[in-house]
Amino acid sequence: MKMICIAGKNDIAVNVLLHCVSNYSDIKIGVIGNKNDIGKNGWQKSLLWYAKRHGVDILTLNDVYRIDNLIFLSVEYDRIIKPEKFVTDKLYNIHFSLLPMYKGCHTSVLPILHGQNKTGVTFHKIDSGIDTGEIIDQEEIDIVQSDTSYDLYKKMIRVGTKLVIKNLSDIMKGMERSYCQDILGSTYYPLNAIDYRKAYLNVNSTAYQIQNQIRAFCFRPYQLLRWEDCRYIECEILENRSTEKPGNIIENTEIYTVLSTIDYDVKLYKDVLSDIFSAIEKGENVWAKSLCVSKQIINAQDCHGWSPLIVATYNGNVEMVKYLIQLGADIYVNNWNGTTLLMYAKDAGINSGNWTIFRLLVDLGLDCNKKDYYGRSIADYISSEESIDKIPPDIVELISLP
Repeated sequence: MKMICIAGKNDIAVNVLLHCVSNYSDIKIGVIGNKNDIGKNGWQKSLLWYAKRHGVDILTLNDVYRIDNLIFLSVEYDRIIKPEKFVTDKLYNIHFSLLPMYKGCHTSVLPILHGQNKTGVTFHKIDSGIDTGEIIDQEEIDIVQSDTSYDLYKKMIRVGTKLVIKNLSDIMKGMERSYCQDILGSTYYPLNAIDYRKAYLNVNSTAYQIQNQIRAFCFRPYQLLRWEDCRYIECEILENRSTEKPGNIIENTEIYTVLSTIDYDVKLYKDVLSDIFSAIEKGENVWAKSLCVSKQIINAQDCHGWSPLIVATYNGNVEMVKYLIQLGADIYVNNWNGTTLLMYAKDAGINSGNWTIFRLLVDLGLDCNKKDYYGRSIADYISSEESIDKIPPDIVELISLP
């Protein structure tokens, strides 16, 4: 009997697992989690959590070495695979670059740091080298000037999921095609090429280089770039030429710092997410609005997955909900448990009796029946809370309550 083993982490591994569970019921499926997967969802989903939920076997590498009818998929797996230990040659990896460029690590950081406007994702065979196997499929990704490494990583997750699923059917039939990587243009960056503990802004740079530094190291689940004891989330290049020494502070406020550079002045926006949360919770909307000047901060999420729009929704702050949506806040945002914005709006409605936000979000197209990662919808939570008497008839109808 054939077996598919998915080794890796985060949303891409979970996406591939769910595809296999839904489409290959006649094939044995197993997973191998990364060392840091503790079976709990965080800013990315846990492969082990989903495996347990769907009754999928959790394995080790030793368990699969001797399986001859095995298809092994490495999707963000944290160990180097040694093909000689396997009896199968059906070993595949997804890599977040357009190979042969950017073999190794830091694939969402380096293209931005180097000022590139394209990168991509590669699905390839695993051989004895590091990301050197024959290429099965690739897809380019555009890097826009507003993209951070976190934004780029999320694009890579989406494209990587699509590439694996697109090619898995041919692999199952033994019909995949591949070609050797080019020698020219091949680059490699090991893990120690960047020490994120020492990720501080190099101010002796051009404005463009500084902007790229901020973007490249803006990956909130792990780090933001630091300078002078502040964390910065975005950089705007100003029109005026710098007349002072690079790194001189021209203006400094609670929201931003203006610096001189080699050529043009830059405005560096500070990480004020916790201040925005506090202002929204207190209903100090003038203050909250004054803090929402960075595009990056609008959709930033904290360690629990809460964004400014989630906080405004949960607290029933109608004015800030409308303001944030006008600024481009993501209404499809979830927390790390998959709790939807409508679920927070439901809580606000039950607590305050004001269902304005809930109706607004429904009018914008949000689905009342969307489920969280536990497979529960708004109707499921309301039934367990026994709060139906607090919900207006039109809302009861929207969420299909009896």
